[in-house]
Amino acid sequence: MYSKAEQKARNNGQHYHLAAILRRGKSVIRVGVNTHKTHPRFSRTYKDGQRGHCMHAEMNVLRFAKPGDQIEVLRFKKSGGWGMAKPCRHCVKYIQEAGIKKVRYTNRQGEWELLKL
Repeated sequence: MYSKAEQKARNNGQHYHLAAILRRGKSVIRVGVNTHKTHPRFSRTYKDGQRGHCMHAEMNVLRFAKPGDQIEVLRFKKSGGWGMAKPCRHCVKYIQEAGIKKVRYTNRQGEWELLKL
């Protein structure tokens, strides 16, 4: 599954190659990546007044989430391997609202960490 996620992330046209994998039990429901597409459900405004115009990988899969699902977030470094993919505070808010029970992300060393929800 990670190779499919990497392929989608590396072809997303973005500078950062992140993927989120939505899991329901042992099944993969969706793989999402960062995109320039937006969705009204995930509109956000930053402290400086600018509006968010990209959909993060986590938001991309949350459109298909149900309470109790799990998400894994990975960042694929240009040099190979995995990098920091901790969800931003906006994504965490939407993850909590969706009732996601577990989120894992890759850290700077390319290892898995569990996000405290």
